[in-house]
Amino acid sequence: MSLFIRYVMMLFDRTLHCLIVLPILSSLVLAQTDSPDPTIPIPDVPKLYFDALNFSSEEPGQGRLDVYIEVPYEAIHFTKDNDIFRTAYDITIDVHDSTDKLVIEKFWTEKIETQNYDESISPQAGRVSQKSFTLHPGKYVITVQVTDRDTRNTIHDKRTITVHNFAQSPFAMSDMMLVNRLDTLAGKKVISPNISGNVADLNAGFFVFFELYNRIGADSARVMIDVRNVKGDVVQSDTSVGQVGAERKSTFIRVKDDKLVAGDYMLDASVEPLHTMSGTSVAGIKASTSRSFIIHWRGLPVSIVDLDLAIDQLQYMTDKEKIDEMKNAPPEKKRDMFREFWKKRDPTPNTERNELMEEYYARVVYANKHFSHYLDGWKTDMGMVYIIFGTPSNVERHPFDIDAKPYEVWTYYEQNREFVFVDATGFGDYRLQNPIWDLWRTRPH
Repeated sequence: MSLFIRYVMMLFDRTLHCLIVLPILSSLVLAQTDSPDPTIPIPDVPKLYFDALNFSSEEPGQGRLDVYIEVPYEAIHFTKDNDIFRTAYDITIDVHDSTDKLVIEKFWTEKIETQNYDESISPQAGRVSQKSFTLHPGKYVITVQVTDRDTRNTIHDKRTITVHNFAQSPFAMSDMMLVNRLDTLAGKKVISPNISGNVADLNAGFFVFFELYNRIGADSARVMIDVRNVKGDVVQSDTSVGQVGAERKSTFIRVKDDKLVAGDYMLDASVEPLHTMSGTSVAGIKASTSRSFIIHWRGLPVSIVDLDLAIDQLQYMTDKEKIDEMKNAPPEKKRDMFREFWKKRDPTPNTERNELMEEYYARVVYANKHFSHYLDGWKTDMGMVYIIFGTPSNVERHPFDIDAKPYEVWTYYEQNREFVFVDATGFGDYRLQNPIWDLWRTRPH
């Protein structure tokens, strides 16, 4: 056993469940010298972020679409020229209508220079670009293409959006923009947009920006904010009242996130006018919009979108008491306990990445994709063995043997282990012929 494995194994709880560390860490060591396991997905490093937001247009009968693109510096290649690191990349935005007809295309080149090498490879640094389009109301597909001019590597992304004509509504609101930073310059607010949708690094909550289109003369309005988790449950709500007055009102709302854990969320916003300057009735009038955002801590695998579920999936890493302690903790403490759990087991603590955590949850993703039936894949016998030992050295499949139930034999040569799975029901529910739950006493329920 290498010194690397010995060192990391010392960090784990001294109970039988710690035996699973050896198979996982062995694959990590091998990956440093051999080609990586093709069934384990490489950690998902975003290569491109873009956002498309619909606002009111000055052109009658049309809407304005603002497209924002952010390319992380780590996704493009910098070359050193004396003491300067330089790069350039081409951006193309194609807008297709609902019949797949190209409506408009915009192309331009971005050039970047920096004297800081660390900045040139930073996942946090990036250039934000923006283009606006005036479009008729309807559905469109926005395709963004970024091409590195040095390597010729190309990144694509696309999404479907709906453009509205806000002039048709007496009271309406635009799409919401997430705000990275809000500054004031010469008495005017200056917005730095958040293109990635990740608000984890913002302190004391975050702001959203939208425009309110007030053609009924409302002088005040109530703004209601709901934050929903991936299950659709409302986990946070807030209400505020503010002045409107203007026909086109720029609005900034602060969203608290101190009690939100890592995961995917939906932000629902609605605005109800309270009074009008003319005294006309505003009963039943409401404007609303929604958008997604994420809380993804640095170094956390992108597959983790529900912290409680990620804690449950530690069944093969620790005991039930530790899992229950984390799950029952308040949200802010739960987050810290989860991070500390993996920090203690980080094979490379001086880097941002935690390779053990990445591999563990990559195996969970694979198990869910390939072994799910009426149970999530990570809860099945095949999923358990895969998560603990990784890809088998050899698999024998026997789906149609005479006078025998379908079965599979997984062999791990390096660990000198063999597992036989039998489908006793005929519905793909392969179970271990000789359960190993006595060794890992954490079978999920």
